[in-house]
Amino acid sequence: MNVMDDLNSRMGRGTVKLGTPSPGAAWHLRCAHLTKRYSTRWEELPSVKAL
Repeated sequence: MNVMDDLNSRMGRGTVKLGTPSPGAAWHLRCAHLTKRYSTRWEELPSVKAL
């Protein structure tokens, strides 16, 4: 935390954050296409096949 506080004081408030996505990040658009139960229904999870 001391390093984060030091960086934020030198480079501006909010320069370094913990686990927060940037506004308008590309994954926001992709997550909108998920089903409402994507985390509870195994058959609705996307699958990846090896080549």
